[in-house]
Amino acid sequence: MLKSKTKKTILFISFFIFLTACSSSKKNTPQPYTPLNLKGQSASFISGAKDGCDTAYLNYKKDHKAFNNDFQYNKGWWIGRRSCEGREIFYDLEE
Repeated sequence: MLKSKTKKTILFISFFIFLTACSSSKKNTPQPYTPLNLKGQSASFISGAKDGCDTAYLNYKKDHKAFNNDFQYNKGWWIGRRSCEGREIFYDLEE
């Protein structure tokens, strides 16, 4: 048989685990969609953003030469893709 002190310790730990498991966590609320603001961006960045957004809508589009050699196109492509992923409407990229 377990001693009384051991039983109390096990009961306390079990109760503590139960409380932490039942605590509510802060819910992740999705941020509202805001179109990319492309004002002041380079032409290669804008081209990359549009191609990345097309890719997010399952219409794969990428200028591989520019993607590998032009930092602005590469950066724009990733930002466009991430901005448009999971969106129901087609991209609304402001120029």
